[in-house]
Amino acid sequence: MENHSRPLEQVKRIREYFEYIEREQRGISEDKILHKALPDHLKSEVLMHITHAMVSKCPHFSNRELGFQRQLMTSLEQRFFSSRSMIITPSLPSDGMYFIKKGTVDLLSETKMGESIPFRRLGVDDYFSEDSLTDHWDCNPYLAVSVTDSELWYLNRFVFYRLVENFLDEGAQLSKLEPIKKANTHSRHDTTVTHGNSGGNSVFFIHPDNYFIQCWFGLILTITIYTMMTIPFRYAFMENHEITTIWLLLDYFGDFILFLDLLIRSFFLAYYDDSHLVTEKERIWRHYYESGKMKWHIASLIPIEVSALYQPILCPMWKLQVWSLFRMNKLFRLLEIPALVTSVESSLAKLGVRVPKNAIRVGKVIAVIVFSAHFIACLFFAIASYNQYHTTEGSHTNWAYMNGLFSKPLLCPDQHPDTRDLTRRYIASLYWSIATLTTVGYGDITAHQDSVIEILFASFVLIIGTATYTLVIALLDDIVSQLDVTSSLYKTKADKVHAYCEMEALPDTLKSKIHAYYDNLWQRQLGVSGNKILSFFPDYYRKEMIIDIIRPYLRNTLFLKDCSANFIAHIVNCISYELYLPGDTLFHEGERCNSLILLYKGKVHLLNSKGVKFKTVDNGVLGETSFFCFEPHLCSAKAVDTCQTFCLSASDFVSCLRENKMTEQFKEYLFKNTTQILILKESVLKMIRNLKSSKMKKMAVEEKSKIPKGVILPDTLSRCSWDAMLLLQTAFLAFIIPYQISFMSHDTALSLFLIDVNIDLFFLLDIYAKLNKFAVIKDGSLLSSPKDFRAIYLKSSFKGDLICAAPVSFVAFCSGVQDTRYGLLRITQLIRIRHFGKYLNSCAITLNSRTSLSISTEKLRIIQIFIIMLFLCHWFACIFHLIGKMSKEQGWIIADESNNSSSGERYLRSFYWSLYTVTTIGYGSIPIHTNLERIFAMVVMIGGAVVCDAGITAILTSIIHNRDQQSGENSRRIQCTNKYMSTCGVSEDTQIRLLDYYRYDDTELGNINENEILADLPSALREEVIRHFCYDALRRSELVNDFSDGAVGSLVKMMEPYLAIPNENLSVINEDCDNMFVLKRGQVKCIDSSGYENFLPLGTLIGHIATSSTHALVGFPSKVLEINVLNGQGFRTKYINPYIIFTLGSTSVRSSVKKNNNWREQILIKTASKEVKKIFVTVRSWKNGQQHDTIGSSEVQMNMDSTENSFKVVIRDTTGKSAGIISLSLIFRNMRRHEVLDTHERTAVALEYCHLYCLSRCKFEELKRYFELSNSDSNLNRLLYHSTGQPLHKADVNANFNDLCEEKHRACNIDHSKTDNNQSSN
Repeated sequence: MENHSRPLEQVKRIREYFEYIEREQRGISEDKILHKALPDHLKSEVLMHITHAMVSKCPHFSNRELGFQRQLMTSLEQRFFSSRSMIITPSLPSDGMYFIKKGTVDLLSETKMGESIPFRRLGVDDYFSEDSLTDHWDCNPYLAVSVTDSELWYLNRFVFYRLVENFLDEGAQLSKLEPIKKANTHSRHDTTVTHGNSGGNSVFFIHPDNYFIQCWFGLILTITIYTMMTIPFRYAFMENHEITTIWLLLDYFGDFILFLDLLIRSFFLAYYDDSHLVTEKERIWRHYYESGKMKWHIASLIPIEVSALYQPILCPMWKLQVWSLFRMNKLFRLLEIPALVTSVESSLAKLGVRVPKNAIRVGKVIAVIVFSAHFIACLFFAIASYNQYHTTEGSHTNWAYMNGLFSKPLLCPDQHPDTRDLTRRYIASLYWSIATLTTVGYGDITAHQDSVIEILFASFVLIIGTATYTLVIALLDDIVSQLDVTSSLYKTKADKVHAYCEMEALPDTLKSKIHAYYDNLWQRQLGVSGNKILSFFPDYYRKEMIIDIIRPYLRNTLFLKDCSANFIAHIVNCISYELYLPGDTLFHEGERCNSLILLYKGKVHLLNSKGVKFKTVDNGVLGETSFFCFEPHLCSAKAVDTCQTFCLSASDFVSCLRENKMTEQFKEYLFKNTTQILILKESVLKMIRNLKSSKMKKMAVEEKSKIPKGVILPDTLSRCSWDAMLLLQTAFLAFIIPYQISFMSHDTALSLFLIDVNIDLFFLLDIYAKLNKFAVIKDGSLLSSPKDFRAIYLKSSFKGDLICAAPVSFVAFCSGVQDTRYGLLRITQLIRIRHFGKYLNSCAITLNSRTSLSISTEKLRIIQIFIIMLFLCHWFACIFHLIGKMSKEQGWIIADESNNSSSGERYLRSFYWSLYTVTTIGYGSIPIHTNLERIFAMVVMIGGAVVCDAGITAILTSIIHNRDQQSGENSRRIQCTNKYMSTCGVSEDTQIRLLDYYRYDDTELGNINENEILADLPSALREEVIRHFCYDALRRSELVNDFSDGAVGSLVKMMEPYLAIPNENLSVINEDCDNMFVLKRGQVKCIDSSGYENFLPLGTLIGHIATSSTHALVGFPSKVLEINVLNGQGFRTKYINPYIIFTLGSTSVRSSVKKNNNWREQILIKTASKEVKKIFVTVRSWKNGQQHDTIGSSEVQMNMDSTENSFKVVIRDTTGKSAGIISLSLIFRNMRRHEVLDTHERTAVALEYCHLYCLSRCKFEELKRYFELSNSDSNLNRLLYHSTGQPLHKADVNANFNDLCEEKHRACNIDHSKTDNNQSSN
């Protein structure tokens, strides 16, 4: 939404829709469940159950035929509108009827002053806009706005028309109904909207979405937290304290607020009941009472502390402690904390404060740990106080005395402890509590061995701690699984695409384009395609957004600019989003115009057939005249930069014409505007013709992007090496700066100073390189101009990098600043750490692309986790040492007797403590005494338990789950298939073949589905991938001799992936073959009518369609080229499993795979040529399941005067060097009797799993018919076929195709007879 610059109001409504789905339906889209998860019969039953009440209460449909009602109910479409959203707007006429399932809707009438005044309020099961079903509204007679979040069900006019066509009697009766006018009631509730005061009958209430109540709940949450923290603390720690005025004021202020909250909820806080706002006091009170909250709200307000007036002292508890004990009932309010937190979150979201959901969830986990630890600490110390009070002289059986927190028995009364003692006692208690809950358990503070109650309580806390820790791991596992879910899904998809590119051995340029597309998609839309994102939106929001974007272009588009808003809305439902990267071809000259392209972002060059630019289009309509006249494209179009478009396909356009009964109107428009269309076409053709002039050529020479001298591209080795150096230096800074701050106590060594200076200089060089030398990729586009990438760098990370590169080490060293101060001055350089992840990713990509190592997403994530953990342990160790060094009391360094140790030894001890604390092992061998040390230890415990220990466990669990997910899906697929086949009685042979396919898919293909990969690519890249495999094979075939390059490109666009299983017949002699195939991978054996077998090389065109065209052009073969392979030598051992491809004219055959040194083989090529002058020899290396590497090739010139030609063919690689030698014997002879063919058809059998591209005969014939019609002089003749949209029948296709072949064959025979006559006369 941000990239498309949508209005804030539109963004807000779409966001509210998703929040409603998550809040009210737990993230489940009812529409998707109905249409994708349920079978048709169940979907119909569910829809009828949902919509029955609405339809049956509408007088238009209540007494209709049952079948009509059933189809009407199942034709309704669910729509959601957030509160205060316009349903019927002034700009777009309504084209259907609305039923209200949930919520409230106001109907508005417009005054002469342009104001909108509500005149009717509708509720559940009401309806409106029914008049638009029978009347085409040019403008809406009234408007509609949702008062609350509303769920409506919509009946489209065109759906209604189709329904009426099936029930003519019902349609006739419906047409006689009087339309319900604005003044009549549309509501069974007969509610009129009023304004202003309504006298003394007005009722005061507080709206649940009111700003006041949102702030009020925040205040209640604050008071609840205050109560939760202070009452246990005062009860446990504040012995011998009096009840002061400040405590009374704070406590009773909170009680007063809670009492007001009870009154507000009992009588004034309105609520929604099935989307109806309830404001009656009696119903509000009943709702509050039945919710169950009233009981413990009242219980929390009972003033039990009044009892303290009669019993103010309960030794060892003094007055304040007793007061706090009697106020424990206030803690009943803790039960409401989750609801209050949720309410505050919702309030903040409505105010525009959006905190990441996962951050909130982690914060809640930490809060639960801290609050639980606070309660436990208070109870633990209270037990110690009780034991200390009942202690006899010389016998102190409590943990507090053993740790120096008590120096004498407690007396009642006595002096109260000072703030210092109070702090020490609370910190020690909280320290023990957190260490126990997080399972660190140092053991330095433990329950006294002679105190049964302390041991029992500690055992209970250990159990609670284990359960809490398990819960934390479970929660973090869920958080982690959602934390990076978008990134994980994107990376998984990107890994599959990368594996597909490697498996298919796509050219490096094409692979770079595909990777650039996914990088662009991640930066723009987090890896989700535009059409996928649009599918998330409800249809009406999707339609509204697209219309807003393309409206300026529709105003200037042929035909569409004169169409009604209803037709445009119908067209928009068929529009798809396409993204083109720089250099992508939108269409080629002479190609079938399949779509109308609305370019709303980016620039496109229009090129002639030679690739010369004659015009640049910036935000406009492409292919307009070709689209509406059903003609091929007049020119080619290539994207200059990243282009965003919306496309309307020709088939969808024709369907919309038919459904809206506008076919005749479209024909009339074209007839009336023929002159305008011809002028538009002629303007383009004139510009192309003018390219012949030298002046125009000079103006229109295609601009080639040149890399400025000295600019370094992102994927070069030098750039990758630079990033690796930055990674090492950033890691060094992350280590050395905290170490210098904490451990350096002497002058800076000269060697360390020189290293620091070199790093500073390197960072300065990095800034210079990023400003002047380093090209960047932005939104998928390469920016190689220093001006462009400098502007991006200055706006992004320049300031932070400049601060990091400040030569503070040089200044500090020259100024004599030493020890800790030297490190503190360099602390700003730690800003570089923010780039660490980017450097690490760059190094991983380099290793993947330039070495044999393969660092998958999961491996990289594990590496990142452990690097983060090591850095955290290092930083915690440095801080821990710094605290011990700066402690004025007896800190851990003195207690550990490390004060005389070297810096290295102290660092080792600090890191040891940090590591066993973070990992919650908690040996406790390093003593902790001071308050500051214990506070820091608690922070490390919680951070280690949540982030490092439980977090790492959760992340590893998530990674293992993701890795096993595919394996689980494969296993489930096999189990379900076995169950299904056994239930249906499928033959054992079929079961074996199907399970073998699953094995092939799992092991050989790695579960890579080519159809899914290609469908996820944009149309330009998808076409380029298929063109790479199919274009040459089609262009070489006699089948398309009459086709232009653009027409062949149209054939390429129509081809689809096809997987042939072993022993599948792709074509059979004397049997219909309705498809033609291009072999991409696998072994296919071909058998002609004489029984001769040979293997087909990759890129061969298979099918009767191809062979029949060859036969029609040249006739049956009469000659044979007999090839005897004698030997092969000199081939390197890395070329395993070589085989040979022999090409004669348009015919190619291959040898068997040579898995040993035996090269001998005889191969026959049957041809209709009278002589053979040369033959091409190519040697390739066979790879199972992958594209084959080309070893080399050569050309053999034949001597026709010799009956047998023997050759030693030198096979040369792409560099011209010798790759090996093949010995051949070639004989060109007449065909023998048993070799004569009686039909052009051949049988093609897949010997293994074969990957092909397929094109049906019907599609081929339809495309041929398209180009034939495009050459028609009469627009009416050309448009008759396309506008009616009647496809050719299969029988017609076969008849037409056979007639075409016979016609070509007769023409060929005539040409041959003329040639023979001429030869005989000579």
